[in-house]
Amino acid sequence: MKWVRFRTCRSLPEAHLVNTELMRAGIPSEVRGESRLPLAGEIPFVDARVEIWVAQEHLLSAAALLAEIEAAGEGPARTCPHCGEENPPAFEMCWQCGRDL
Repeated sequence: MKWVRFRTCRSLPEAHLVNTELMRAGIPSEVRGESRLPLAGEIPFVDARVEIWVAQEHLLSAAALLAEIEAAGEGPARTCPHCGEENPPAFEMCWQCGRDL
Protein backbone atom coordinates (compact mmCIF):
# COMPACT_ATOMS: atom_id res chain seq x y z
CA MET A 1 0.00 0.00 0.00
CA LYS A 2 1.44 3.39 -1.00
CA TRP A 3 0.99 6.24 1.51
CA VAL A 4 0.75 9.96 0.66
CA ARG A 5 0.75 13.06 2.83
CA PHE A 6 -2.83 14.27 3.11
CA ARG A 7 -2.70 17.20 5.50
CA THR A 8 -0.37 19.14 7.75
CA CYS A 9 -1.98 20.01 11.09
CA ARG A 10 -1.43 22.96 13.42
CA SER A 11 -1.52 20.82 16.54
CA LEU A 12 -1.40 17.24 17.74
CA PRO A 13 -5.05 17.25 18.94
CA GLU A 14 -6.19 18.47 15.51
CA ALA A 15 -4.18 15.70 13.84
CA HIS A 16 -5.73 13.02 16.04
CA LEU A 17 -9.26 14.38 15.52
CA VAL A 18 -8.84 14.28 11.74
CA ASN A 19 -7.20 10.85 11.88
CA THR A 20 -10.02 9.48 14.04
CA GLU A 21 -12.68 10.72 11.61
CA LEU A 22 -10.82 9.19 8.67
CA MET A 23 -10.48 5.83 10.43
CA ARG A 24 -14.16 5.88 11.47
CA ALA A 25 -15.00 6.23 7.77
CA GLY A 26 -12.82 3.22 6.93
CA ILE A 27 -10.04 5.29 5.36
CA PRO A 28 -6.58 3.94 6.25
CA SER A 29 -4.64 6.83 7.81
CA GLU A 30 -1.93 7.58 10.34
CA VAL A 31 -0.43 10.50 12.22
CA ARG A 32 3.25 11.13 11.56
CA GLY A 33 5.69 13.55 13.13
CA GLU A 34 4.53 13.39 16.76
CA SER A 35 8.05 12.83 18.04
CA ARG A 36 9.35 15.94 16.24
CA LEU A 37 6.76 18.28 17.78
CA PRO A 38 8.67 18.94 21.04
CA LEU A 39 11.68 20.01 18.95
CA ALA A 40 9.90 23.04 17.45
CA GLY A 41 12.19 25.99 17.96
CA GLU A 42 15.25 23.78 18.16
CA ILE A 43 14.69 22.71 14.57
CA PRO A 44 12.86 24.72 11.88
CA PHE A 45 9.11 24.84 12.50
CA VAL A 46 8.31 23.25 9.13
CA ASP A 47 10.39 20.24 10.12
CA ALA A 48 8.49 19.84 13.40
CA ARG A 49 4.99 19.66 11.93
CA VAL A 50 2.46 16.90 12.47
CA GLU A 51 1.05 15.28 9.34
CA ILE A 52 -1.79 12.98 8.36
CA TRP A 53 -0.94 10.34 5.80
CA VAL A 54 -3.52 8.24 3.93
CA ALA A 55 -3.38 5.30 1.58
CA GLN A 56 -3.09 6.73 -1.93
CA GLU A 57 -6.17 4.94 -3.24
CA HIS A 58 -8.26 6.66 -0.54
CA LEU A 59 -6.96 10.20 -1.13
CA LEU A 60 -10.09 11.46 -2.92
CA SER A 61 -12.50 10.00 -0.38
CA ALA A 62 -10.42 11.48 2.46
CA ALA A 63 -10.57 14.92 0.83
CA ALA A 64 -14.34 14.61 0.35
CA LEU A 65 -14.85 13.58 3.98
CA LEU A 66 -12.75 16.46 5.30
CA ALA A 67 -14.65 18.94 3.12
CA GLU A 68 -17.93 17.56 4.50
CA ILE A 69 -16.68 17.90 8.09
CA GLU A 70 -15.48 21.45 7.52
CA ALA A 71 -18.79 22.41 5.88
CA ALA A 72 -20.66 21.04 8.91
CA GLY A 73 -18.76 23.52 11.06
CA GLU A 74 -20.30 26.46 9.23
CA GLY A 75 -23.66 27.94 9.99
CA PRO A 76 -25.55 29.19 13.02
CA ALA A 77 -24.98 28.03 16.57
CA ARG A 78 -27.26 25.25 17.82
CA THR A 79 -29.23 25.64 21.03
CA CYS A 80 -29.40 22.61 23.28
CA PRO A 81 -33.03 21.53 23.77
CA HIS A 82 -32.20 20.24 27.25
CA CYS A 83 -30.26 23.07 28.92
CA GLY A 84 -30.60 25.96 26.45
CA GLU A 85 -26.82 26.42 25.99
CA GLU A 86 -25.50 27.54 22.59
CA ASN A 87 -23.16 25.12 20.83
CA PRO A 88 -21.04 25.42 17.66
CA PRO A 89 -22.81 24.07 14.57
CA ALA A 90 -20.54 21.01 14.23
CA PHE A 91 -21.21 19.76 17.78
CA GLU A 92 -23.36 16.65 18.09
CA MET A 93 -23.45 16.77 21.90
CA CYS A 94 -23.94 19.78 24.15
CA TRP A 95 -20.70 20.98 25.68
CA GLN A 96 -22.55 22.06 28.82
CA CYS A 97 -24.78 19.10 29.71
CA GLY A 98 -23.35 16.36 27.45
CA ARG A 99 -26.70 15.37 25.95
CA ASP A 100 -27.45 14.90 22.25
CA LEU A 101 -28.39 18.04 20.34
